[in-house]
Amino acid sequence: MIRKLVKLAIFLLIANAVYRIAPVSIHYFQFKDALDELALFQMNSKATDAELTDRIMALADEHNVPLERDYVQIHRPNGQLIIDAAYVESLALLPGYSYEHEFDVHAKAFDAR
Repeated sequence: MIRKLVKLAIFLLIANAVYRIAPVSIHYFQFKDALDELALFQMNSKATDAELTDRIMALADEHNVPLERDYVQIHRPNGQLIIDAAYVESLALLPGYSYEHEFDVHAKAFDAR
């Protein structure tokens, strides 16, 4: 009987951690996909870095990502567009225990002409 209760408690702790981590992970992947699309479609545009940063911040708000403007970098070397962004989000793995995780997003597009 005690063995079943311990197994149930472990299962519930794991289920709770997955329940709490899944939304954060989904937001990360959706934001990463949105940045990839932005880099691809803005490759040949005349948008300035400030305008791209504004669009990136809007995407971060849209995907519930706690991104700060200071942690967005845009580079344009040799016909490429590289967007780097980083943010930290707190993950509540167990009740009463949270973990600060740093997410790094890298989006790259290049002109194939």
